[in-house]
Amino acid sequence: MAFVFRILSVLLLLGGFSPAFSQQNAPIKVASGVSYELIQRWDVDRLDRILSVDTPKFAGITVGYSKARNAVKLYRVTYQSVVPEKGNRPILASGLLAVPDTADTNFPMVSYQHGTVYGKQQVPSFPDQSEETQLMIAQFAGQGYLLIGADYFGMGVSTEPEGYMVTGSHQQATADMVRAARAVLADLKLADSKLFLAGWSQGGFVTLAMLERLEADGVPVKAAATASAPADAFVGFNGFLAFPRKIDAAWIPTIFILTAFSFEEYYGVPGLARALLTEESYEVSRKAYRREPFDPAAVPTDLRKLIKPEYFDPQVFADSAYGRIVAKTQAYRWVVRTPVKTFYGETDEAISIGLGQLPMTYQKAIGNDRVEAVSTGPTSHRGTFATAVPQWKSWFDAQ
Repeated sequence: MAFVFRILSVLLLLGGFSPAFSQQNAPIKVASGVSYELIQRWDVDRLDRILSVDTPKFAGITVGYSKARNAVKLYRVTYQSVVPEKGNRPILASGLLAVPDTADTNFPMVSYQHGTVYGKQQVPSFPDQSEETQLMIAQFAGQGYLLIGADYFGMGVSTEPEGYMVTGSHQQATADMVRAARAVLADLKLADSKLFLAGWSQGGFVTLAMLERLEADGVPVKAAATASAPADAFVGFNGFLAFPRKIDAAWIPTIFILTAFSFEEYYGVPGLARALLTEESYEVSRKAYRREPFDPAAVPTDLRKLIKPEYFDPQVFADSAYGRIVAKTQAYRWVVRTPVKTFYGETDEAISIGLGQLPMTYQKAIGNDRVEAVSTGPTSHRGTFATAVPQWKSWFDAQ
């Protein structure tokens, strides 16, 4: 849910890499439909500028980061995957592999799951357009970690409609990205020594869902960390509808738009979005989801202008086709075997304290102490992420 409301106004202007900064080479094909290409090399000065200038501007908070020790090579990876919700229909997906430019051949690896964005290319494999990915590259890849990040289905090079908060597709995209990255590493004569997971906002949800999938598949994960994770969509959405807070972000309505159309598309429920949204807001919402030309100012910032009145009754919401899918959109109700830390902000405009602590609360209720909730203090949504990242790294370093 890492929305930036201002991005709506530039959504249709977003494009690819600027040639002045690109070092694209011809794609190299490796095993099982995987290919990769070198897109850029970022030197230490650029990485340090991200840490000291760009991130504070993006997050609105100054945080102490460890300076980069090495340059980084950035590769765009494309790989074959399938859409579970559509009968495992084949899909071409993309992601980023960031490799420390050193003489080493074996590195720890972090899989970073990105937050919500409006532009199809505001994702890891187009790092110039993703401030959050830039921070992760600078703080982790700039200090000797491999960094990977999947572009979710419908994002990056994918031609599908976006699968926003569609659990199975998120799990498939991220698990397949790990396999694809390891195929590329083998071709580069490199390897990863241990795998960590991390994600912010929507990416926090995806990180937990990914962890559940990897544990089920027997893929070892050393540790996982999130920031501002909406681990239970039903909890979050009920809060926005029935118990709104004064600090709730102006872009919250957009998550209802993206989920309504994504759920309709991926779960095959015709008319789901039209049943939820007001007649006045439906068409502009559809265009926003489809990335068609639209007037950003016409997107409601008031939930009561976006959503039909009956959905503000908790029972009606719970009984609706949309509400029933939302209720299944969770990523914390299994017996977690991996050490996990979920970081939350006490003044986060998107994730309440209770929601930020929920994975730990649930696991402790069944007697499992492997999940710990960590406060970043009175931080905003972005501030929580910026504050959590160096704490993620210190924890991963100690594993």
